[in-house]
Amino acid sequence: MTTQQATAQLSDVQDRVLDDVLVGMPYNSASQFHEYYGTRAAPERFGASCAWQSFAAGHAVAERTGVKADYLIDGRHVAAVYREPECVTLLDPYLLHQRPPRLERAAAVDGEVRVTVDAYPLRVRADGSPAPARMRATWLLGDDSIRLDYVRYSPRRGHNVLSRSFTLRPDVRLAAVPPPAEWVRPLLVHPEQHSVAVRVVHPGTRRMAELILPLARAHGGAAAGASALVTKDNQGVVSAYGSAAFQRDAELVADAVQATEADVTAFLLEAAAIHRAVAPAGLELAVYSLEDE
Repeated sequence: MTTQQATAQLSDVQDRVLDDVLVGMPYNSASQFHEYYGTRAAPERFGASCAWQSFAAGHAVAERTGVKADYLIDGRHVAAVYREPECVTLLDPYLLHQRPPRLERAAAVDGEVRVTVDAYPLRVRADGSPAPARMRATWLLGDDSIRLDYVRYSPRRGHNVLSRSFTLRPDVRLAAVPPPAEWVRPLLVHPEQHSVAVRVVHPGTRRMAELILPLARAHGGAAAGASALVTKDNQGVVSAYGSAAFQRDAELVADAVQATEADVTAFLLEAAAIHRAVAPAGLELAVYSLEDE
């Protein structure tokens, strides 16, 4: 096999693996509570946190091609990065990009290489025109860092809004995958962890939906138990427990992970109970925004 053929094969595998993870291993911020503080690992179809999504993608690519990723980190975020002398490719399922950005050194302008790709959710504007989210990757050749910006359309505001931004530096990487438990556990009770949630891209409709348990509410705030749950639909509309819209969204999540709504709800409630039991005394939880996007 020529170098060109090997590169094309790797690119094809990366494309397919990314899609497999997006629809088959959704983002689930409750899963690692069960694994690292509870009694069992979550079923893969229930999903995993952002780092474990990247680990799964990197592992699948390595199994099929023998090519291994570097796992670069920014705080609690981890992406699988493939570096060649003239090109960098990224797999970061948490940022919901539909294809891996490939940053070619030859495309640099003023020391930067920029690539923007469509991402989920695939929203629509008031006039019915498509408004997909975007993931922008910027390779800064001066210090060899990579900045990732994720923006999505806000129907309420009528324009795109920056939702997430991370900077990956070549010397800030994980030495072990998965990392040791003593590294993971403190991050699970970080103040930024203000909810446990399952976010899916439905494999049939490609519509996004989230079932969310805000921890401040679950820990005795405005509501308790299952009534603290909310959903968010593909357009970013938040729906309260018990409403028809909540039921629609929760059913979409359950169908995507091949489980019953009751099982998914119990999974989130148990993770919230674990969080409450292991969180440091005096931990202040941020209030989860219940405002429509």
